[in-house]
Amino acid sequence: MKRIIYLMLVAVALLPSCNLDPGYTMYSDLVIPIEERNVPETGVVNQPVNIYVAATAYNGCWSNIHFSLVQKDDRQYDIWAAADFESAGQCPDVTVSADTILTFTPTRTGDHVIKFWMTPEAYERDTVVIGTAPGNR
Repeated sequence: MKRIIYLMLVAVALLPSCNLDPGYTMYSDLVIPIEERNVPETGVVNQPVNIYVAATAYNGCWSNIHFSLVQKDDRQYDIWAAADFESAGQCPDVTVSADTILTFTPTRTGDHVIKFWMTPEAYERDTVVIGTAPGNR
């Protein structure tokens, strides 16, 4: 009987001292979906091609949304949006968004394939057909 009372007292003393708050979480450069994009259908060799991109995160734990354009070869490009996530349990109910214009200058004619990474594993493709400038045939 004394043992049961002793165990109950120990449990009562230890349980309130447990920290039940959620832990601190922080991640950098997580890929987030590109929600909007505007890609021209055509372009001209040696002239800039501008691509509009926008991304949104739906709570205030997200910050520092930024975009990257990486040329994989002479006619293939990867574009993604990334952001930082930081939380101590609760995230403010706000929308965090950013947009920009990314530019590349093609050096060859033909179909230039652009992959828009929506997650680290999934992407959507778009194509810009690059031709020569009128009069330069």
